[in-house]
Amino acid sequence: MKYLLLLLLLSSVHGTSLASSANPARLAIVIDDLGNSLHAGLTAIALPADVTFAVMPHRKHSKRLAERAGRLGKDVILHAPMSTVNGLNLGAGALNESLGEIEFKTKLTFAIESIPYAKGINNHMGSQLTTNSVAMAWVMDVLKEKQFFFLDSRTSAKSVGFSTAQTMGLPSASRDIFLDNEMDIEHIHIQFKKAIAVAEKYGSAIAIGHPYKSTLTYLQHILPQVEGTHLKVVRISELLEYGIQARPDSARESAPAQRPELDDIIAQLIVIKQQRVPTTLKNKDADMLPAQVRLPIKTSTQATPAYLPYKGATQKSEPASTQQAIEQEHTELGTLKH
Repeated sequence: MKYLLLLLLLSSVHGTSLASSANPARLAIVIDDLGNSLHAGLTAIALPADVTFAVMPHRKHSKRLAERAGRLGKDVILHAPMSTVNGLNLGAGALNESLGEIEFKTKLTFAIESIPYAKGINNHMGSQLTTNSVAMAWVMDVLKEKQFFFLDSRTSAKSVGFSTAQTMGLPSASRDIFLDNEMDIEHIHIQFKKAIAVAEKYGSAIAIGHPYKSTLTYLQHILPQVEGTHLKVVRISELLEYGIQARPDSARESAPAQRPELDDIIAQLIVIKQQRVPTTLKNKDADMLPAQVRLPIKTSTQATPAYLPYKGATQKSEPASTQQAIEQEHTELGTLKH
């Protein structure tokens, strides 16, 4: 009898393991701000996972990058510029409260139609506009007609974007974690582990990052490590189809998950970066090293084609428009600590 009980116990434990494997925690990673830099965009699209790409409207490389991501089966969404509390100039395609309903909807429709393969949108900046219930209703009217989904980037705690989308019956979600509101790898690692903690507790999480060299370097090394584990990186559309469990705002302040095996990888990466930093660089510039740094670690089995960088790509500084976008993004996100 005791042997039978032991067999039953082992069977029960094994069954639990299989259930965990069959229903992994799901993490959607969205990379914002594609369109200004071809090199950064191509590097992001080559990441070894089902990452979602939010593309700015009417930028120099927007169409090319959206087409490449879409043809590779990635989720593409419009990264719609929306007005901010401090009145930042957001460039072409920006939506603000001064627009009448017809002009507002026409402008948004034009921006959507400029991005090939788009199936949803999220807001770029938007700390002002996303708190305006009338403007958000206009956004949802357009999305409903297009059968698009809405992802609230939550650049303001007062945003009504997600709640408006829910009320109007649109597929919608809300960002959980910003990966790189501070652009150093140590901080990005902490934020990534917070996203893991949210996903493990609620079944899913949404993390937003940007095509910064530090972010792309981090993801290039970490994403292959989580492949095949209980954590599955999924497209945002897949997450919406699967269903997202409601969670309190306090979930964004979750303690980082304990992942010593990932900590070891990042420790190695930091050591290599420090060894490669020229003595003329200041410490604050270390996180802007080229994203092509590599470690001899596990590689992904995903068949995402790599791109061939043009000569001198890693030596060229980013265009002024990209640097300006980075500065604006951090001005907008500066008060967000999670």
